[in-house]
Amino acid sequence: MSDLRDVLKEFILQEETMKPNRKIFHIEASKIRDVVKRLIDVYGAESLYLSTIVGVDKPNENVIEINYFINIITLKQTIALRTRVPRDNPRIPSLLDLLPGALAGECETYDLLGVIFEGNQYLRRTFFVPIDVAQQGIYPLRKDAKV
Repeated sequence: MSDLRDVLKEFILQEETMKPNRKIFHIEASKIRDVVKRLIDVYGAESLYLSTIVGVDKPNENVIEINYFINIITLKQTIALRTRVPRDNPRIPSLLDLLPGALAGECETYDLLGVIFEGNQYLRRTFFVPIDVAQQGIYPLRKDAKV
C-alpha cells in the first residue's frame, strides 16, 4: 500500500497533524477533483468514505476555508483535505460524481455559506436555511450575516 504523503505529494501545499492518526493536507481548490481521483485510483472508490464537508468563514482573510474529511478504510485513517476559496466568489468543483456522499455536505455548505460547487445540479437554497432567510440572500454562517 502506497504511503499517503507519496500519493499526494504533487498536490500538497502544506501538511499538518490534527491528531496522531489524522493529517490535514492543504491543497489548491482547483485541484480538489485531481486529489480525489488520485485517492480513488490508488485506494479504490469503495475504500473512500467522505464523512463530512466543513466550511469556515474567514472574513479577515477574505476566504472561505473548506475541509473535506475522508476516511480511507484500507489505511484505517481519516484525513482532511483543506482548501480555500475567495469569499467574494466562492466556487469550487463538485465531488458529487466522484463521491456521491458529497451531496449533503455540498448542499449544506452552499446554503449556509454560499459556496458554489460547480457541477452539482442539486444546489438550492432552503436545504437547511429557512425560506425567509434564504429569500433575503443571507448565508447565516458568514460572520457578517445579519439574520
